[in-house]
Amino acid sequence: MNEESCKICFNKNAKYNCPRCNILYCSVQCYKSQQHLECSEGFYRENVVEELALQKAEADASKSTKSMLEILQRIEQTDAQLDEESDSEGAASDPEGDGEELDSDDEAQADELANRLHGIDLDNAAEVWDRLTSAEKEEFQRFIDNGDIAKMLPEPTIWWAQEYKVDLVQPAEVRSQQEAKLLEACPKVVTNIQKLSNILPNAPSPAVRHNIANVLAAYTFVYRYFLGDVHENALETVDCLLSVCLNLKSSTVFDTEQMAVTSVIGECCNQQLPTDKETAAVLRSDVQTLFAGPKGCGKQYRRLFLLSALSDIRQLLTHAKRELREVDSIAKEKATTGSSSAMNVDVPDLKHVDGQLLKNCIKKIDFYLAYARSQYL
Repeated sequence: MNEESCKICFNKNAKYNCPRCNILYCSVQCYKSQQHLECSEGFYRENVVEELALQKAEADASKSTKSMLEILQRIEQTDAQLDEESDSEGAASDPEGDGEELDSDDEAQADELANRLHGIDLDNAAEVWDRLTSAEKEEFQRFIDNGDIAKMLPEPTIWWAQEYKVDLVQPAEVRSQQEAKLLEACPKVVTNIQKLSNILPNAPSPAVRHNIANVLAAYTFVYRYFLGDVHENALETVDCLLSVCLNLKSSTVFDTEQMAVTSVIGECCNQQLPTDKETAAVLRSDVQTLFAGPKGCGKQYRRLFLLSALSDIRQLLTHAKRELREVDSIAKEKATTGSSSAMNVDVPDLKHVDGQLLKNCIKKIDFYLAYARSQYL
């Protein structure tokens, strides 16, 4: 633990270091102080704009622009609602007329914004930001300050949060539509899971379950953070996963499931990843659901969610390992030959991933898969 005092409250030991401004701080309250507003502004601006431009094809540019318009309109409508609440009774006496005027203004603003965003690269956060008016930037900043900007991002489809139903009596030879729907929605379970007795001759420690909870909490956070698109760039996803999962990153052992989940929240704050007062409850619920399995599907599928999640993590680690070799190859080519083709390839900024760590993490997930299939769970 860092023994230096917190640079914000000055009376506590600093536990965290802001990666953007290097200010040492001791708690979430200090992290959210005025000193960090500029740090969070850049992060959220990039995150929202990147989400609005997930589809890079030119044919999807209009959809991304529409999403940008909808977000800005929602911001403006929220501000308008706040203004209406503070207006006098006389100003609120004709709601129908006010609503018609607001709708007309919104339509004109949408057209004007669409013209400003026409023809620009929506993947470029700085370029989009430059096209916004001062008023739009101020509105955006207010949503960053009060934390509501995270609510503007679309909700991903969470495979373990869906409702499934598999009847206890099923055809013997043909898979039912209920089973097919369940298995299709979940990540495919790896087929070569070892027996736990072949890996560990003695009974495993109770801490194994807690350590798995830490991995699952990190996985569900990253899955939500990337809006379910975790496999589009496995290396980036895994780098984020390792940044918040101490069990995988540094083999930290947890005494309770609650400590395992809370650790992920702390690491998110340390890495300046977005969290709010509901994040801890969401991650706890996610972990419990993954351990419990799908409701209404019988004991046959009790372990399915857990095995699917661990299998998905293993696949991400495997893909990241392959992508890392490609990145290392490009980096060496740039350093030795300076070829134009290599220079034009973007190399991701990785803070936590390295080849040996990925190998160790894959072995650990293999052990957790074996544990999940054993009689100890």
